[in-house]
Amino acid sequence: MPENPESYTSRRLILKDWGSEEEVMQFGAEGNWEVLEDDSFDIPEGIVRNVMWRVAPGIVLQYAVDSRSRCSVFVIIGSPEDSVQRLQESIERNLQPWTLKELNTAVDRAEGREDLYRAVLRAGVGAPREFDRKFFKRIKKSILDSDARIRSAGIWATAYSRWPEFVPLLTDVSQQDPVESLRRDARIILDHYAE
Repeated sequence: MPENPESYTSRRLILKDWGSEEEVMQFGAEGNWEVLEDDSFDIPEGIVRNVMWRVAPGIVLQYAVDSRSRCSVFVIIGSPEDSVQRLQESIERNLQPWTLKELNTAVDRAEGREDLYRAVLRAGVGAPREFDRKFFKRIKKSILDSDARIRSAGIWATAYSRWPEFVPLLTDVSQQDPVESLRRDARIILDHYAE
């Protein structure tokens, strides 16, 4: 959804083990919100489900399921900012999405490579919109990992926040990673940064 320059966008609120399509649609119906968009399978954007509701005049709630990370995410867009923040607090209170601290802790305490892969991607999706050193440190570490699958998670984790601080890392990967598919992925993400 194109953002109005005067609108405010919440952080991405990643749901924990919640979000079958039926539950999500029921959540919107219980709010008696107008459905603005209901799409499935936007493959170029990596979204397998995208629903948007008008919650109030000037406030839109977006629900998306990301295909790569398998995360179910809510984002609130609109103005005034305090209305967006009140809805975000309500979702945090009632649905208890991953907190920023939990996202970082999950990376630190991952048990096994697959768990780490998922935790890094989830941290990338849930990272704040503005640069955050704690998230950067964990994603950078995964990009430098000896395991190509973990490097892949780190590379793709940068695609969600698009912090300029990732550009030098992605540039190095695009030129020097021993795995061609990872070099290609880094180039793709750098191209998206440039848009």
